[in-house]
Amino acid sequence: MRLARETGTSLTARHATSNLVASAAYQVAWLGHHNDAAALLDIAARTPDLPSAAAAVIAERRIYAAGRRDDPDAVLRFRDEALRHLGSPDERTPWWATWLTNDSVDAATGRAWLACDQPSRAVPFLSRRVEVASPDYQRDHLHAVLDLADTVHKCGDDDRARDLLDQAEEVIGAVSSQRIAHRYEALSSAVAA
Repeated sequence: MRLARETGTSLTARHATSNLVASAAYQVAWLGHHNDAAALLDIAARTPDLPSAAAAVIAERRIYAAGRRDDPDAVLRFRDEALRHLGSPDERTPWWATWLTNDSVDAATGRAWLACDQPSRAVPFLSRRVEVASPDYQRDHLHAVLDLADTVHKCGDDDRARDLLDQAEEVIGAVSSQRIAHRYEALSSAVAA
């Protein structure tokens, strides 16, 4: 809500608006509307004079959307773009872009490879994500563990998938999310089959 309020009064309203559009695109991609997500992200990326951190956030969103469209070339292109923007910070970083790190780009890349049905390419990215996801942020950590469990299961390593699901089971009750609970149950059933 803070960001939405700032779009009307901030000198960087264009930048905040581009972030809102990119965030909406990310949600649209999760819902399976991949072409709509790509169109929204193209609009966000065309915002003039974006701070490098804001451009990196938009590129990070484009990584996952490209994976959902099954476009491996775009996954690589947007990964490179996000890392390039992160590698050239400027003094204009908005508060809403400070969360993005190389590890965040790795996580998006791993999820994109998983969405492209290329789990073996996802494993190194998602393994690093589990390593760096702080257990203090249980929701984020749980997402990381479930992403990796899904990936190694698709690679045929059900023993490792079961170990990861055991880790998830230890904290799933502390995270209030129907989507995570449903995903955990679906993965548990798939690995048990």
